[in-house]
Amino acid sequence: MEHKDLLAFFGEEQKKDEEQRKKLQRSFDRIAWLRLAVFLAAVILLYMGLTKRPMQELYLVGGFLGVAGFLILIRLHDGVEKQQRMLEARIAAVAAYPARFGTDWREFSEDGSGYLQKADTVCRDLDLLGPGSLYQMINICQSAYGKWRLADTLKDPYSLIDEREERQEAIHELSEKPGFLLDYESAVRRAFVDGRRHPTREDASKKPGNTYTPGKIRFAGWMGLLMVLVPAMNLAVVAAILIGMIQPAWILVSFLAGYGITAGCKGRVEAETKGIFSSEMTSGQIFPIFKTIQDAEFHSAKLKAIRDRVVGTDGMMAAQKRLSRLADLKNLDYNPVVGMLLTGFAGWDFWLAFMAARWDEKHGKAFAGSFDIVAELEELGSLAVLSVVRPTVLPRLDLGYEGDRENASAKDSSVRGIRFKNLAHPLLDPGAVVSNDGELASPLTVITGSNMSGKTTFLRTVAINLVLSYVGAGVVADEFSSDYRKLFTSMRVQDDVAGGISTFYAEILRIKEMAEYNKRSESIPALCLIDEIFKGTNSADRIVGAEEALKKLSVGGSMVIVTTHDFELCSLKQTDGTPADNRHFEESYADDKLVFDYKMKDGPCKTRNARALLNLAGLLDSVE
Repeated sequence: MEHKDLLAFFGEEQKKDEEQRKKLQRSFDRIAWLRLAVFLAAVILLYMGLTKRPMQELYLVGGFLGVAGFLILIRLHDGVEKQQRMLEARIAAVAAYPARFGTDWREFSEDGSGYLQKADTVCRDLDLLGPGSLYQMINICQSAYGKWRLADTLKDPYSLIDEREERQEAIHELSEKPGFLLDYESAVRRAFVDGRRHPTREDASKKPGNTYTPGKIRFAGWMGLLMVLVPAMNLAVVAAILIGMIQPAWILVSFLAGYGITAGCKGRVEAETKGIFSSEMTSGQIFPIFKTIQDAEFHSAKLKAIRDRVVGTDGMMAAQKRLSRLADLKNLDYNPVVGMLLTGFAGWDFWLAFMAARWDEKHGKAFAGSFDIVAELEELGSLAVLSVVRPTVLPRLDLGYEGDRENASAKDSSVRGIRFKNLAHPLLDPGAVVSNDGELASPLTVITGSNMSGKTTFLRTVAINLVLSYVGAGVVADEFSSDYRKLFTSMRVQDDVAGGISTFYAEILRIKEMAEYNKRSESIPALCLIDEIFKGTNSADRIVGAEEALKKLSVGGSMVIVTTHDFELCSLKQTDGTPADNRHFEESYADDKLVFDYKMKDGPCKTRNARALLNLAGLLDSVE
């Protein structure tokens, strides 16, 4: 689908969902009124059956039938409510997509800031996490594990490089299935954002784990005895009333006795079953997630493997289905009337414990891998979102560094290089962003240009698209190919007052890290992106320091791309005498105003605009 068609697709989905919302509300209201009528009728019939009058037993039977009808209507009502909650989750999922086609996604509450550590300088420099970040734009994760997994992927794109081809195939397939992405996000959102009954567990400080461990549900013998005793006692009383042995009022005594026994043991029973009923993964809403996977048709190897794990012979789908039924039975407790009746007449907590133990014994091991599957698909789906809302291409990445690093030639295009056509920044407004064509193959590239001409944005554009290519996502370009490199950045450098570190020294530490990595001759060569090198010191020291640092960084197969206002660096030569590659961004003037085209051009910059900007700000009287 074209992107304009995709935007229309989400608009149509919103209309259909709104119609379905009205339809479900009508059904919900009708059942609610019918349930109230049946409940009142049951109360009246039970009262008449419990007081002495002709056909007293018939009234009592009618009352019990009314209670049964009321319970059936409760189930139907809960079923409609479940559909409503799923629909509301879908409405929320659909509503986020139109925002992603522009820049309104910056208002999303989830931006991944909680996963950022002080050492995550690349993430901050490239807006991978935090306000206005890639995470904020593409994240569709609703589970704590899914959110953590997406953040971890963006923080460490190198850890999944061996799976890159399989991931790229899977992510591309998901990007062509916007309907599945909506259904899946809706199901996960419904399961993990239902704060009323099953609050999710957030923990950004460490990797979230599966909250369910198989084999820990215990059903003691005394529970089995009481599970039989309570309903048997009530049935015996009902039978005695029906044959006239005792007065109907004894049913109330029997009910209160059963309620007291069950309620008195509730704490001990819940202590044995909390591993299943208090877990976010066992809320009973997981089955729709796996039903979505089961109903999908996949072609990529990774997605097919995920689906096979769900529907395969290990029983995961059966475990989900039976757990969903068990959770529905547990949810009857949340209705005060139904919960009270089941507790007093059936010893409901004992029966739930029995069913939980049986389920754990038969299906617990198959269920235990569910958490990983949910999170993996959330992470892959989030990365696919970018290709839904932006025009992307599948990048080509050379994972093998061919040749001798120490003797790699800048002219050997088979060894190094980043080549692109219509490369754009994914986080900028697609209606206003300017794309660039070009090739970066030299060990040292110096980019000059006026203030606000686009130098820094270009560095971030190259780097963020490289990260996307590493994790298997599409990149915002018509063509994109590169070799594989470890990214280092020095862009948003800040001082540390508490630590006694100035901005200049903080930048030195960043560049020192690059030099030490390069000195170790790691198997993955470095790509160092430096914005306005050593801007925190005087011009004389800055130029001398920059020349020496850049020579050290651009050897051994590494690449350095640096932006600067110091034109003296344009004539810089590398250690082997090869001149640095020069690129620039420039401005023009129209109606006494500065105009930027944000296009990268060959050679060093010939213009300056600082005085013009000072004049526009009213800080200079005239511009020469």
